[in-house]
Amino acid sequence: MAVTIRRLEESDEVASFDCGDEPLNVYLQRHAWTNQRKISIGVTYVAVDDSAPRSVLGYFTLATSSVPRDRLPKKYIRGLPPYDLPLILLARLAVDKRFAGKGLGHALISEALKITLHVAEEVGCRCVLTDAYRDKAAWYARYGFLPLEGEAGSERQKMFLDVRTIRAAVESSPAEGK
Repeated sequence: MAVTIRRLEESDEVASFDCGDEPLNVYLQRHAWTNQRKISIGVTYVAVDDSAPRSVLGYFTLATSSVPRDRLPKKYIRGLPPYDLPLILLARLAVDKRFAGKGLGHALISEALKITLHVAEEVGCRCVLTDAYRDKAAWYARYGFLPLEGEAGSERQKMFLDVRTIRAAVESSPAEGK
């Protein structure tokens, strides 16, 4: 199966998408297109099989946001100005149950991080932030995401990944041909 990740299009088939999490399903089916096209508060990227390019296998949504500087560990804010830091919010990431365990989540987060690097170069941002379900926090940690301070006790864990960490990983990757 050859997979392409691209921006959501209005004609994409989202009605049958089922990741096993109703809020994530409903977001894709009812809100993603409106949020992207009509009110410009987030952009959704979808993974599609090249042989069925309208059927969504997985998706993620990115938006811009900011975080108070004191929410990040001191070693990540040393030398930065004393105001909120711009960031990319990885608002949602989901894979249809039929395609779970096939590396699609890795492909989606990899693309989200590539886009984050591009945004950081073009307009500036300090990190990517996600609001992970507690049972998924370890999955994000595998990619280098760290918990934000002061987030204990919630059903979700806010986690961040510094853009410098992403950049260093890309620069040291043999796939980049450097």
